[in-house]
Amino acid sequence: MDIPLSDDNTERNPWDSHPRVKREMVMNDNPHDNSGLPEFLRPLFWEYDLNKIDLCRHADSIMHRIMERGDWQAMRWLRNAYSNGRIVSFLERRGKKVLPPRELNFWAFVSGIPEEIREAWVGESLEKTSIWKRRHAF
Repeated sequence: MDIPLSDDNTERNPWDSHPRVKREMVMNDNPHDNSGLPEFLRPLFWEYDLNKIDLCRHADSIMHRIMERGDWQAMRWLRNAYSNGRIVSFLERRGKKVLPPRELNFWAFVSGIPEEIREAWVGESLEKTSIWKRRHAF
């Protein structure tokens, strides 16, 4: 499920047309280089040395953190750093289990997951009850 291609057969990024996204934002020249995370992501990964994070080896953790807590700049970076297929794979394997329903629905929608699958994932996520909700007061 890839992002639709434009007439000139180049990949379009749906985030580019969003009015709240800053045009002057600098993105990674080579999104697949493994030189660590950009400095603007430091607040999301404060407990790690950004230069030691491997974009391939730690992809699931990076996607989880940015999908759950990232701002527009972080989300755009994520969409440029990882292919849509890699993001969909994360959502299918892990994201549907760990992301809150709102974030899961958003990322599944942006990644082109069909509506019926998205609704099933979100429904399952909503049914999960935390330990605190199951706790009974005496």
